Amino acid sequence: MFSRIVSSGWSSINALFSSETRSETSREEKSNYQYALNADEKKQLRHSEEKPKIVALYDKNDGAANADLAIQHFKNDGLEVIRVSPDEGLNHPTFANTSIDGIYLPGGSDIDIDNDHDPRKKFEGQLTQLARTQDIPLIGVCRGEQAIGYHNGLEVRDLADYEKHYTHSSANNTANPDLNNTVVVEKGSQLYAALQNEFKDEGKDGPLEYSVTCLHHQHTPDNSSNSKVQVTGRNKFDNTIESVEIKTGKYYSFGVQHHPEVVISSFEDTRKEKISKAEKEAEEARLTANFFDPDIAAYLEYKNAQKIGAAYVKSRDERAARAEMGFFTNQAKKHFLEQESQQKEKQSSDVDVREHHIIFDL
Repeated sequence: MFSRIVSSGWSSINALFSSETRSETSREEKSNYQYALNADEKKQLRHSEEKPKIVALYDKNDGAANADLAIQHFKNDGLEVIRVSPDEGLNHPTFANTSIDGIYLPGGSDIDIDNDHDPRKKFEGQLTQLARTQDIPLIGVCRGEQAIGYHNGLEVRDLADYEKHYTHSSANNTANPDLNNTVVVEKGSQLYAALQNEFKDEGKDGPLEYSVTCLHHQHTPDNSSNSKVQVTGRNKFDNTIESVEIKTGKYYSFGVQHHPEVVISSFEDTRKEKISKAEKEAEEARLTANFFDPDIAAYLEYKNAQKIGAAYVKSRDERAARAEMGFFTNQAKKHFLEQESQQKEKQSSDVDVREHHIIFDL
């Protein structure tokens, strides 16, 4: 009996910790997501001497707390982040000396649509134009999403019905108090493809729905005459725009009205607490277990491993937030690899030209 428990127990334990890896492989094989990284690209990124570089608009007095969460997520995902303040703007040396692979526009205070001299508003406009004209991936969060819309011909207004947008009991369908709204993403966008790439194993083929954190009272209303901006997600309760994307060439300017960085950070903190608690309980169980009965001891180890494994599992809402952020970070990585490849080709071409001149001179 002991051998059967140990064998089945450890097989299940191994399955717990390897199932996520297997499902990720399966999703990558099945998905047609445009910006999924293949094995060779991941290897190139691991062995590259440099990292993809992104510029983050950063105002230490406005929205810095959530911007810091997003920046930390980008760093954890292998990006180098260069903070640039609105006062520095395009005069920052990175715009003259560095190849930029992505741009991040964070949340903050309301956009003053009547003040054309506001440094932040001006810098947001310059960055959205840079992304559009140079085909650089861009993500805008909350105010950043509104900035994308505003500087591409959409209006920015206060929410028409603030209570309807926020007051609904079914929005928070989990135990996470930071989730206060629900988004629905229909087919036909790269955001949908990014989410479908994440949720492929769930077998759903219709609209995708998940809970989010909203912290705004301005928004970008619909404008059917603006064909540049594609609306990709809407609020479930008042149908306001929650996400947009603009194809700039190979890449996208992409905006979300909600805060995926807050969702990710909140779930990470909760997960750490759950893991710590499960590991502590497992250690206490080992100290009190009857190790004179090996079958019971093995069974308890198995059950505790199950609890620890369950603590590591990511919720659907967190996975959706990571897919949203990954839509941007994967583009930045693709952009970096493309630029690196072009640079190597140029260097090789320069060598060939020099060798040709040497032979000709001889």
